[in-house]
Amino acid sequence: MRALLAVTADIEVVGEAADAEQAIELAVAERPDMIIGDVTGAAPDRDTFTTPRTKVARSWDVHKSSGSVLLTHTFRNVRDPFYLRLRGTDGNQLAPGLLGASVDPSGPAIDVVGDADPWADLWFYSNPIWVLPPTSGH
Repeated sequence: MRALLAVTADIEVVGEAADAEQAIELAVAERPDMIIGDVTGAAPDRDTFTTPRTKVARSWDVHKSSGSVLLTHTFRNVRDPFYLRLRGTDGNQLAPGLLGASVDPSGPAIDVVGDADPWADLWFYSNPIWVLPPTSGH
């Protein structure tokens, strides 16, 4: 994973296809999003559906791209730990997220009960990637 994010003060996050199958999945994505959120420890209420500062930090418009697509973003002056996830859609059913357009301007639209087709709106979500600030002495 790019030398474990090349532990430096300026962390560059790069998303790229690992193999042909993943490249095909990425090729049909209209818009990958980078979602970031705080690392705060255990939730006081495990039934909580939201995290206050989790948001879409960046989106890439790749719908006109062909072949491999390289996504890059640089985090500067990382002082506190956070996580990031990549999310992507084929762009068929979009709506502002549960917490509104300022947090998630184009999230997945809520399915209509009894009229949901999982193939009509495809999404992918990566596992979280933990970003930690540099420690002194390293």
